[in-house]
Amino acid sequence: MGKQSNNFHGNGFFDWQFSAPTDEERKKWSEIYRYDEEKYWGDFSREPFDLSIYKFPAWAIGGFAKHHAPVLAPTPGSWDCGRFGGGVHNGSVIKKDGKLYYIYRGEFPAPEEYAVPGIDYMCDIGIAVSDDGINFQKLTEYSPLFRKGEDRRFSFEDVCVVSFRGKYYMYLNRWNWKRIDDPSESGICMAVSDDLLHWEMLGLVFPDAKRIHRNPCVVQDPDNEAVMINGKFVMYINNGLMGLSDDLIHWESVELEDSWPGGEGCFALTNYNPKHTDDIILFTGGHHTGHFYAIGEVLLNKRDPGKPIAWLPRPVLTADENIPWENGLAAEPPYKPVSYWRDTVFFTGMTLFNGEWHLYYGGSEFYTCLARSKDVKPSPPGTDIESLVKPIE
Repeated sequence: MGKQSNNFHGNGFFDWQFSAPTDEERKKWSEIYRYDEEKYWGDFSREPFDLSIYKFPAWAIGGFAKHHAPVLAPTPGSWDCGRFGGGVHNGSVIKKDGKLYYIYRGEFPAPEEYAVPGIDYMCDIGIAVSDDGINFQKLTEYSPLFRKGEDRRFSFEDVCVVSFRGKYYMYLNRWNWKRIDDPSESGICMAVSDDLLHWEMLGLVFPDAKRIHRNPCVVQDPDNEAVMINGKFVMYINNGLMGLSDDLIHWESVELEDSWPGGEGCFALTNYNPKHTDDIILFTGGHHTGHFYAIGEVLLNKRDPGKPIAWLPRPVLTADENIPWENGLAAEPPYKPVSYWRDTVFFTGMTLFNGEWHLYYGGSEFYTCLARSKDVKPSPPGTDIESLVKPIE
């Protein structure tokens, strides 16, 4: 397989993340970069095919049907009130006592003492719960979780929560906007809990890192239990890194020799198919052009979890400009603009619930939305697309 470029800076950032320091320039993105699959998905197969007869390979999960409305929105006047371009999204979902707990990122305008040019928001983490995976109640008595005391200078974002033997482990991005490229201040941090409600922040996962570690994806099963692979827990990290741990608390990172298209890691899943027990799917969040994010799938294997085997030739979930909340607009009339991220679908939370995959994605980075897929479904008629899935050479 040839080397693939994800256009990373050496410190873990994409080029575009430094390219638009003002709101005015960001808004231009939404005119310049709109639903251009050719620009976005350029590292994938360009073989033509008909999406209406798309047949997924046996290892993949899909397709996904979107729920008819967002399932979570910012709360005006609250800590997660949102701002233009950001609201409630990029959360992790996990089952407990028959309920779904959604541990989500909530945004709000940055206090003046923490803002820097081009970054005008802060995030903290909230908790919501649901009986059916659709109607969520925010647990305001427990939220927000982390911006207290010395930690008020940090923005906490993009959550991965796993369980193991009755304990819960949260991994998330922590940013000090004034020291955004300093790995002693910014990067992946973690917290632990016995009940999903009360969390103890432990700090940075890689305190001695030489470059930024971000977007943690711990390999988990359909019930969101962390899975040991070759005697280690495995965490996929952006920018060609992988984390390994014996106990989910102490981690070391290693450099990967191979890379794959698809952009940022979203979610890592294994033990999801009895016929493919060694398979790992890494869901990815977009090979960036401007801020066009869409969801892809990469196949890896427990025998060598750092080596990609195949990937889907096109995104499995994309924004739809005909859906207001995926086109930068409010979810209700008069559909006023709420975000410039109108071509963005990203997620960090998924679980198997009532026989369906529940994937919770961000609608224009402002709402949390739901897409579902049947775990076992008949293959749609049409041409087998296995030949379009790019294999390792």
